[in-house]
Amino acid sequence: MPLHFELEATDPTGARAGLLHTRRGIVQTPVFMPVATHAEIRGMHSSEVWDTGARILLSNTYHLMLRPGAEVFRKLCGIHAMMKWDGLVLTDSGGFQIFSLPDRREITEQGALFRSFYDNSRQLLSPESSIAMQQAIGSDIMMVLDVCIDSTTEEAGTKEAMERTHRWAVRSLAARDAVPTGQALFGIVQGGIFAHLRKESAAFLTELPFEGFAVGGLAVGEGREIRNEICELSTGLLPTNKPRYLMGVGTPNDLLDCVRRGVDMFDCILPTKMAQQGYAYTFTGLLRVTRSVFRLDDGPLDASCHCFVCTRYTRGYLHHLMRGKHALGARLLAIHNVTHYQVLMQKMRAAIQQGTFDALYQELFPLLKRTEKGQD
Repeated sequence: MPLHFELEATDPTGARAGLLHTRRGIVQTPVFMPVATHAEIRGMHSSEVWDTGARILLSNTYHLMLRPGAEVFRKLCGIHAMMKWDGLVLTDSGGFQIFSLPDRREITEQGALFRSFYDNSRQLLSPESSIAMQQAIGSDIMMVLDVCIDSTTEEAGTKEAMERTHRWAVRSLAARDAVPTGQALFGIVQGGIFAHLRKESAAFLTELPFEGFAVGGLAVGEGREIRNEICELSTGLLPTNKPRYLMGVGTPNDLLDCVRRGVDMFDCILPTKMAQQGYAYTFTGLLRVTRSVFRLDDGPLDASCHCFVCTRYTRGYLHHLMRGKHALGARLLAIHNVTHYQVLMQKMRAAIQQGTFDALYQELFPLLKRTEKGQD
């Protein structure tokens, strides 16, 4: 079996702590996966990512299919060898990126037709070609190709997309099994904001032999309250003995909200994206390093943090780097932000094991939602 999930503890809130047993070792959950879209995490090399505590990354099938392409991955022995990454890699299927190109793609039963933004060549992303590309990449966990839609889509359109996602899931499994590579495959529950469709989707997919399940179609404009409601409904419909992955979420408070609702795995570009914009996540709130109030600040980004950045550099120095648009500034903020997310997951895991997740939630939620004030 390419992946086995061991549930270690369930908190009274529903939050779960577990272990992903994989071909590359064990990963503790709940887990946050930094995003290595193009087989690299912006501003960081693999050993720096490892030092943050991260043991699993997410890479993007759509982008890697277009560049460098399957031939390069096969020649260079896969993504782990290319990146010099000893941990796990999960690859998405490319469905969300297709959704993000509404004027440049055509969805048919066969798959998604679109043009490459590199050379305008015509491309087909189908369940079969998505799996073949993920097999060439050599990821440890693959995702089925799904049909992503906006959360405001009406019920008929949502149902149509969900049913096609189900048919594509069956085809994805067949494609995976036709070329045994030892890679796990997750199904993706869809159904938009409609509870009965979520139930129908979960019922269909959990009859299939996936190693885990993702909750898709959230964080696409539905708002926090509805997202939490659908997330809780969806996780409650999934097997307790398999991992649950919420795709594309989110802020530190989003993670608190959704771990509370039984999610085991997350990914998001925010830690590195916000670093590029001069923001640092801390356990006293979101800090905008470019504010002039930090120009003479000789303290660390976060006094409670023991990362490479907080033990060596001051807010004043980071302020100087970011105001001057020096690449090192965004690089150091990325190291700190990715570490912050890993430490947050460790705090949640420990609280779940002790049965005190609600107390941690009540302590951290108001702190993490703050934005530190200062002069511009």
